[in-house]
Amino acid sequence: MALSIPAVVRPAPVRRTTGALPAWPLLALFWGLPLIWASGALQFAPALLAVAMLFLLVLRHGVTVPWPAWVLGVFLLWMAASSVQIEGFGSWMGFALRWVNIFAALVYVVYYWNARETLDSRRFLRAAVAAWATLVGLGLLTFVIPEARLTTPIGLLLPEGITSNALVQNYFFPPLAEVQLPWGAPEPYNRPAAPFPYTNGWGSGFVLLTPLVLAYLTTVRFRARHLLIVAGLLASLAPAVATTNRGMFLGIAVALGYVMVRMVLRGRIGVALAGTAAVAAVGAWLVASGAVERILGRQQYSDSTGTRSDLYRDTFLATLDSPLLGYGAPLYDETVGIEMGTQGYVWTLMFCYGFVGLGLFVAYLHGTTLATLRVRSTTGLLVHSAPVAACLFFTYYGLDAVQFILISLSLAVLLRSRRYGEGL
Repeated sequence: MALSIPAVVRPAPVRRTTGALPAWPLLALFWGLPLIWASGALQFAPALLAVAMLFLLVLRHGVTVPWPAWVLGVFLLWMAASSVQIEGFGSWMGFALRWVNIFAALVYVVYYWNARETLDSRRFLRAAVAAWATLVGLGLLTFVIPEARLTTPIGLLLPEGITSNALVQNYFFPPLAEVQLPWGAPEPYNRPAAPFPYTNGWGSGFVLLTPLVLAYLTTVRFRARHLLIVAGLLASLAPAVATTNRGMFLGIAVALGYVMVRMVLRGRIGVALAGTAAVAAVGAWLVASGAVERILGRQQYSDSTGTRSDLYRDTFLATLDSPLLGYGAPLYDETVGIEMGTQGYVWTLMFCYGFVGLGLFVAYLHGTTLATLRVRSTTGLLVHSAPVAACLFFTYYGLDAVQFILISLSLAVLLRSRRYGEGL
């Protein structure tokens, strides 16, 4: 499928100053993802890099803060207020990690906004392609050694009393895949997870990164690089199917469907038809190869939908008893056997921080997504489709640091482009 390359709109030149912010602290998370994962530092790296960026911002004069960052700042204050509800050391640790992850995303947004001399949308998209290549590469590796688990340097430094916890073990001795054998299943399901601890993290990362890869593809002018990325997209279908993750395919469908509809509304019928034909061809292959049957077949042995609906009901009813501040952290639901405030970020927000906290986060995510709706280019439209998909999948996916930073940076890229005329 031929991809049209939009005309490049040159932004007003940016005068370099001695206070120019370096690009490496922001890009390191994406380019360095394989090393960060292999070292066991993925849970800490976003925050550590945010500290470096914060230090550089403090040294720079004339820092400006875009309005979504202020909304996120108010949400962080509300999170802090909700912490008065927390009991237990483990719950405090979980709260601290969630708070730091949101704060790190705020710093990433402010840093990108002020680094016009060194960071532009193209550099961000190249970094996203690098992260996507790591995701797909590790996903393909699960076909060779699905039961492999990495022993990381940081994991070796931790005492056994800490690493015996299943969640901590998946953080610091991460598996390549979630190997699941539900009762009655004829064979195990090897579901790619790395570089994240769980398959749902892989799925949400794939939903966010794939539109950014397509966005980068619209800017590529070298045929060899173009073909390499297309080959990678085709190869990515194998680990994507292996996840048997319905939520991931729904997110991808929403992102691509959104782009096609916007193309039609712009009068670019040919591009929309070509894109629809490509998606239909992939869908036909999924059906013919038996991939769809395999994805749906897993539900015969695992009633995750029924369990989730019960959990969501209990979570909502419990939040009614503490509607303002929530409970600060997830709590175990004895009826379902799973913690309330999990299995979807919207439920984490509602249960942990009350309806006010949920409203503040929705104001940030959905408000900024609406504010960046008027994109000018095909590249910008594809970038915008990532947070559009996130507005849906945060109802059933959790958001770790990397995923939330990707969403926030995608929005910051679009917002800054609109503010300064950078061509998206």
